[in-house]
Amino acid sequence: MNMHVTTPVDRALAAPPTRDKHPSATLPQRLARWRRHGADIAYLSLKACGFLGTCWLMAFGLPLLFFLAISGGNLDVLFWQVDNLAARWIAADAARKLAFTQTIQVVLISSTTLIAMWRLPAFLADVTGTPVHRDDAQ
Repeated sequence: MNMHVTTPVDRALAAPPTRDKHPSATLPQRLARWRRHGADIAYLSLKACGFLGTCWLMAFGLPLLFFLAISGGNLDVLFWQVDNLAARWIAADAARKLAFTQTIQVVLISSTTLIAMWRLPAFLADVTGTPVHRDDAQ
């Protein structure tokens, strides 16, 4: 039984140091390659931030949509409900406020997660440049 263990880190440290995968590449070629990588990272970061931002905005819009739906689209009834909610918030003790805020946090985070899961295939198709395949006919 072999008692000598060689890990991938040990093999990497024992290998001769190489600074570049393409030793014949000139400095402008290497800089252009790094710029392309930087541009890809910036593009993905901006697209991901936009995706997450719109998911959060959709999740924050769901309570407004809910209150509009139960008020029947009447703004007077909507603001009466908001006033009722605010009055109950002011009258509540610390334990009830904490329970309510924790419930709201769970609802918003779970709705954001569900929205992100629902929109993720379209986001990945947009980032990779492939069309979204939907099989709605079946």
